[in-house]
Amino acid sequence: MPTVEFKFRELISLLGKRFKPSELKDRISMLGVDLESIDSEKIVMEVFPNRPDLLSIEGFARALKGILSIETGFVETKIEDSDVRLFIDPSVSSVRPCITAALVKEISLNDERLKSLMDLQEKLHITHGRNRKRVSIGVHDMKNIEQPFLYKTVKPTEVSFVPLDMNERMNLRQILERHPKGISYGWILENFDRYPIILDKNKNVLSFPPIINGELTRVTENTRDIFIEITGLDEKAINQALNIIVTSLRDRGGKIYSVDIRTFSAKGAYL
Repeated sequence: MPTVEFKFRELISLLGKRFKPSELKDRISMLGVDLESIDSEKIVMEVFPNRPDLLSIEGFARALKGILSIETGFVETKIEDSDVRLFIDPSVSSVRPCITAALVKEISLNDERLKSLMDLQEKLHITHGRNRKRVSIGVHDMKNIEQPFLYKTVKPTEVSFVPLDMNERMNLRQILERHPKGISYGWILENFDRYPIILDKNKNVLSFPPIINGELTRVTENTRDIFIEITGLDEKAINQALNIIVTSLRDRGGKIYSVDIRTFSAKGAYL
C-alpha cells in the first residue's frame, strides 16, 4: 500500500473548517485508511488500492468532508464542452491502445499545489498504473501547443524532441537509452518496433508515453490551462485516473472541459 503525507494546515484549508488533530484522528480511520500519525504539522497514512482517490490531498479532503458532515452526498462535477480534438491513429492498437483526455482551465498554481499535482501523478503511476504499464499520465501547459492532437506510433529514430529535464533534442531510442525515465520504464516498450507519441497540430511533441513529456509543455506556477492525456492498456483504469486528476484540479478552482476523441484513419486529415 502506498504511503501518503499531507500537510495538516493545507488539509484544514481545503476542509474550510478548523479542527485539532485529535478531533480528526478517529474520523480519518473511518475512511478505510491505515493512519500512521497525525499532528499539527502533517498526516501520514497508508491508502488501500481500492481508494486511489485518496492519494491526493484534494480527494482526501473531499472524502473527509462527508465523514465530518461538512458536505454530504454526491459531488456534482460540471464539465463544459470545448473545441479541443484528439485523433487516434490505428497504429497504437497493438502497442498502447487506450487514451483519454481533458482540459482544465483557469487553474491557479503555486509551488505547493504544483508539487501536490506531481506527487499525485507519480503515486497513481506506481499504484493504479502499475509502474506506468497499465496507466501513464501526461499533464501539459497549453500555452505553447495547438490542437488538434494526434496519438500514433512512430519508428524509434523518426521523431526527436527535448524531453523534460534535458536541454538537447533526442530521438525516442536515445531517450530510452539515456534519459533516467527511459532507463527506468523502457521495459514497457521493449517488445515493440514502433513507439507511441502524441503530437500537436504543428508536429510538436507533447508526450512519449509512458516514458516522458516534452520540455515544451512543462507545467509551472504560471500555467493557467492544463491539457491532461492518459494512456494505457485498460479503458476503465485510464478513465478512473483522469477523474482523480481533474477533480483534484477542480477543487483548486479549475474548470473542466471535455476533449473530443476520435479514431483517425485518413493520413493527414486531422489537420
